[in-house]
Amino acid sequence: MNERYRWKAAFFAAFLFIFGLAATGVFASMNISPVRVNLSADHDKDIIRITNQESSAKSYEVEVVGWTQTDERREVYTPTEDVLAVPPLFSLNPGEEQIIRVGLLTDTESSIERSYRLFITEIAPPEPQETRNTGVNMRLQIGVPVFVAPTGLPSASLKYVETTMIADQTYIRFENTGNSHVKVTEIQYSGPGIDEDTKTAAVAYILAGKSALLPIDLPNGRQVGTIRIVTENLGVMEYELPFVQ
Repeated sequence: MNERYRWKAAFFAAFLFIFGLAATGVFASMNISPVRVNLSADHDKDIIRITNQESSAKSYEVEVVGWTQTDERREVYTPTEDVLAVPPLFSLNPGEEQIIRVGLLTDTESSIERSYRLFITEIAPPEPQETRNTGVNMRLQIGVPVFVAPTGLPSASLKYVETTMIADQTYIRFENTGNSHVKVTEIQYSGPGIDEDTKTAAVAYILAGKSALLPIDLPNGRQVGTIRIVTENLGVMEYELPFVQ
């Protein structure tokens, strides 16, 4: 993978860990609405509103990339010309708002939902010579999911694949066997002798035809029980699973 997009994938994974991609779209220095764009053959354009909430002027870069997932890497990004976002560069004074126009450039039909990320990255101002190389200059970067609906009726379904341990953390792998994404928000566990369900936050998208490892906290090393996958678009799905440590 191009080194630029390898860095972007790593940066965004770290961003999700720290910020959780808040559903409200309110971040330390920026307000963004909406936090997801849904396009289709009948709705091939949309807008995103960005507001600078800091006390100083800020500049931003906008880029759309193709988005997929593999078993080895959670996020894989590639260049694309399928979706256009304008303007690609803009600046905002404190309190100012910018409208980003997002449009579908291809009319290729697909039976599977297509997925992209629209990255909005803060452009760091030039550093004074005396302060250079004195620390890490972190830039805010937000990745807005962009989905293009499949032809026909969208469907999504999760299939249990396996339970595994990675660095003393238990994970369950689920595969999305449908033709559109699933957004997981929480995993709940209940088992014999457990008075209160354990709840593990797991904000994750599982794209159509892809799989993902979801973390789960098991009290007292429990190996059997009931798992409830809480999703944004499918409701709550329940599985009876034999866990292995």
